[in-house]
Amino acid sequence: MTVPGIPSIANVTLGDPSQWVPTSETQANLQNDAIWLIAIVLNAFGYGIAFTLYCICARNLISQIRSGTHTRRAQIMLGYITLTTICGGVYFISETRVAQNGFVTYRGFPGGAWAYTLLAFSSADNLVAIVSFFVVNWMADGMLLQIWRLYILYSSKKYAWAVIVIPCLLYFASICMSAAMIHEISEPGQNLWSPSAVPFGFTYFILTATLTILSNFLMTFRLLVARRNYIQVMGNTLHAKRYISIIAMLVESSALFAVWSIIFVGLYAVSHPLQNIFFATLVDVAIIAMLLIMFRVSQDRAWKPDTESAFNGTEWRDASTIRGSSRYIKPSFQGRNGASATRLENLVTVETFTVDDNKRRIDVEK
Repeated sequence: MTVPGIPSIANVTLGDPSQWVPTSETQANLQNDAIWLIAIVLNAFGYGIAFTLYCICARNLISQIRSGTHTRRAQIMLGYITLTTICGGVYFISETRVAQNGFVTYRGFPGGAWAYTLLAFSSADNLVAIVSFFVVNWMADGMLLQIWRLYILYSSKKYAWAVIVIPCLLYFASICMSAAMIHEISEPGQNLWSPSAVPFGFTYFILTATLTILSNFLMTFRLLVARRNYIQVMGNTLHAKRYISIIAMLVESSALFAVWSIIFVGLYAVSHPLQNIFFATLVDVAIIAMLLIMFRVSQDRAWKPDTESAFNGTEWRDASTIRGSSRYIKPSFQGRNGASATRLENLVTVETFTVDDNKRRIDVEK
């Protein structure tokens, strides 16, 4: 068999792969190379998902701009997600370039592709990737995934600013620590796992993980309280599920990014090789989580400052006349052949309110 540019491989067999293992690399080196290659592939896969979500969100926001609906807000959000997605693309391209150098250009480097990556951590390609990584995380933590969403959820409360004080402090501390880490790893021969850089890196990731956990706890608590209050008054209606279903809670609280970052911090702390997979894809997960929120915002389905007030009374006509108890009635009876008719719950919602001693209002929604 002759392939142009490749020596004859007529007598070559693939039955025993061990004969092709580089003699200069240990099993640990080969494992690191394999994990690094998987991480790059997953990074490409994740960015593909993120870019698809970006296109969907951008289309929705452009439609709002053209129709004059929330034009100013839509313009700001479109610019924000565009900048974040571009930074994610720069990160992906730079990481791919570093991997190409390790696996192709410097394929004979002692210790393999991952060893080359560690030595070339301060190279221009890798520094561009690292800076893009931190910029995406700054934007995700600061506005969409943590601080901004947290403030939106508590904006109807008088203590809204007090709630975000500690998250803001954690956020600015993480920015300072990441800036110090960028400066440290930009020195020749340094990388994220160098003894002098580990304290900065570990502190940064601990700060971001703490910010994520605290913000998600506060957001989830707020959503659960709102859900309980609404169900006590209105019952478990379809309209309530639009905002406060379990899926909505997970999206609003950015649970995807929270879980991913916490797993990475744990692996980074124990220096497990799998940390490279979570590190390489952390940018993609941050963008995806941000765009999931943006998708809900672009459809006017995300939690807004007036959402709770709408739940608590503005959607009822003559709500000021409501006194006494309220109850939620679901149709339940048997049809022919014992078939249950509770499926009508999806078609008809009957809500009964006691207003006066002899007055009752019945609303029927189809």
